[in-house]
Amino acid sequence: MFDALSAPLNLADLDQSMRRTWLVFAGLAVALLVAALLLAGEYGRSQALETVDAQSRIDANLKASLLRAVLERQRSTPLVLADDVEVKAALSARSPEALQRLDEKLQALAANTDAAVIYVIGPDGVAVAASNWREPTSFVGNDYAFREYFRMAMRDGKAEHFAMGNVSKRPGLYISRRVQGPNGPIGVVVAKLEFDDVEAEWLASGKPVYVTDRRGIVLITSFPSWRFMTTRTIPRDRVAAIRDSLQFGDASLLPLPFRDIEPTSDGSSELRALLPGDSERRFLRVETMVPTTSWRLEQLAPLDGAISAATRGATRSVSPLGP
Repeated sequence: MFDALSAPLNLADLDQSMRRTWLVFAGLAVALLVAALLLAGEYGRSQALETVDAQSRIDANLKASLLRAVLERQRSTPLVLADDVEVKAALSARSPEALQRLDEKLQALAANTDAAVIYVIGPDGVAVAASNWREPTSFVGNDYAFREYFRMAMRDGKAEHFAMGNVSKRPGLYISRRVQGPNGPIGVVVAKLEFDDVEAEWLASGKPVYVTDRRGIVLITSFPSWRFMTTRTIPRDRVAAIRDSLQFGDASLLPLPFRDIEPTSDGSSELRALLPGDSERRFLRVETMVPTTSWRLEQLAPLDGAISAATRGATRSVSPLGP
């Protein structure tokens, strides 16, 4: 009697026990699936970062090499002119005829070398001849004694100095060489290089690119509004000194619109950047030195699309629903 009455109760207990077991198994299965999806997503993200980083570094190194080639072409101009007979004769004699011939020579040379302007400065800092001698903004007669590229060339023999033109109001690199006479320095030859074509190519590439000096100040950039901004905060006293030098005009020297900067293990950085006329997006920043300079070229590679695609592909590979 007792065994017969207790049988239904044992079956009910067994049924509940089986249900609990299946619930536990189902919970474990879901937990494992979630963990697998998370791991797959993180793996996909990591692979996307590695791919973007490798491609960006190749691209950035190529841009740096091409920039070096542009610089080398212009460096040869003042080097040759510093030993030119007509340059030395014009600086020594200062006759109207010699200076006129030098003006015309510099004008033709600038047109053939794509230099923005080439000019010759006397030992007192005043320009005596220039390739733009015919233009209203001619450099002839202007005093450049305060300019770093003049002082350094007179002292050391050569200089390179990026600055805003005090006459043209256009930024560029000033490459200078001292002209040596029989009894000492008699002047300085300067070629100014502007980077409009380089910046236009960078803009067309679709990836933000910029070059900074050793202080982190942006000199050359695919976004003109980023020029003379900084990759790091500059102390107030140093900002005042830079402005007093007139190197960058009245530029604000504010930090670039970057935030949430996270360095990666290979020296690059993940960050969020606000592009001109665009919304904030995630980028991978890679850096490389520009050969023969103290400049650093930095490039931002978009991350959102690459990470989303890689994450989707990785999670689909472990999903029970398949691709």
